[in-house]
Amino acid sequence: MTGATGIERRLRISGTLIALGLLVEGLSLIRIHPLAFLGFMFIGGALLLAGIAVYLLSIAAASSPSND
Repeated sequence: MTGATGIERRLRISGTLIALGLLVEGLSLIRIHPLAFLGFMFIGGALLLAGIAVYLLSIAAASSPSND
């Protein structure tokens, strides 16, 4: 397997952050407790927002291929 380019690496990071955020949010739904809600909102939400931000920044920073 060849080495990942910059955008592929950033997309992999964003996908991992989003998956971790969904995992945290899913696990917090198992338990009914006020701290579970805080984990859902702050930890899960922060991971999701970070993943979305990395994704959008990687798409925006991607340059068009050169014709060299």
